[in-house]
Amino acid sequence: MTYDDPTFVPIDGFRIAAYPHGPDSGTPIVMIHGWPELAYSWATTVPALAQAGYRALPYDLLGFGRSSAPRGLSHYRIENLVGHLEAVLDHFGIAQAVMLGHDWGGIVLWHAVRMLKHRTLAAISISTPHVGRPPVDPMAIFERRFGRDHYFVQFRDNPDDVEALYDSDPDAFFRMMFRTSPQGLELTPELTHLPNRFAAYLERGAPDDGNMVLTPEQRRVYSEAYARTGFLPGMNYYRNTTANWALAEGLSTRIDVPTLMISPEDDFFLPPSSTDGMVETVPDLTRVTIPDCGHWAMWDQPEALNAAILGWLRERGF
Repeated sequence: MTYDDPTFVPIDGFRIAAYPHGPDSGTPIVMIHGWPELAYSWATTVPALAQAGYRALPYDLLGFGRSSAPRGLSHYRIENLVGHLEAVLDHFGIAQAVMLGHDWGGIVLWHAVRMLKHRTLAAISISTPHVGRPPVDPMAIFERRFGRDHYFVQFRDNPDDVEALYDSDPDAFFRMMFRTSPQGLELTPELTHLPNRFAAYLERGAPDDGNMVLTPEQRRVYSEAYARTGFLPGMNYYRNTTANWALAEGLSTRIDVPTLMISPEDDFFLPPSSTDGMVETVPDLTRVTIPDCGHWAMWDQPEALNAAILGWLRERGF
């Protein structure tokens, strides 16, 4: 996948950068990245899909990469993000597509599958399970369970300070973030304190401990992209958690399309067990676990991930 020749999709005065690959006649697969990522995060997935005859369509979400990056908080509400996805479909003349998401892209995916059901052939999520709407604001849950230093809470309460911290050394930030996960690691409150962890990592000299999943050249793509946009736009996705929770009131929790849920075995933030509740809300559900794989599955175990996606697509006749 190349990342230097986007097609720009206009919407609401902004531009969304898309990177179509594969034959126009192939089944469309819209690919939604997470945080702190880019459409480039699908660089190991797009060639496999395109070579198999699919129409792979990754795009930079608003605020990332070569897409517009407004700083206003409301631009990143979930209804706008789903609207951007629909604009991408319209721009390329796609009536229906398979929706594929990872990390925050999974959150967009689960809303899009319900809000754009008529445009959805199937859903594939990597790491991020479909969960029901909690009875209280998720931000209150995070704060109570993990403390005020939880990164969702820090992004909400101290966005300028956190952005300045991340902007101080983007390459070090990605060195810390894009790593394999030690087997058996359990989620503790301290692991969710990402700004604190990054500050401590900088104090240690941002060491390379050999566990990174990106090469320096791949990491440079991220660093240069975030130098253009800054980190606040991506943080705004998290800062809209309360607004998105309010919007979801009354939205059905049922997913009525064929669904593949792929869980990296060593994803300590979103372990395979976090998908157990999906059996109640997703009637047509296939669950797959990728062994010896952390959260950044596209970089950590690309061959296994691609085999899982392509095998399921072919089995289901897409």
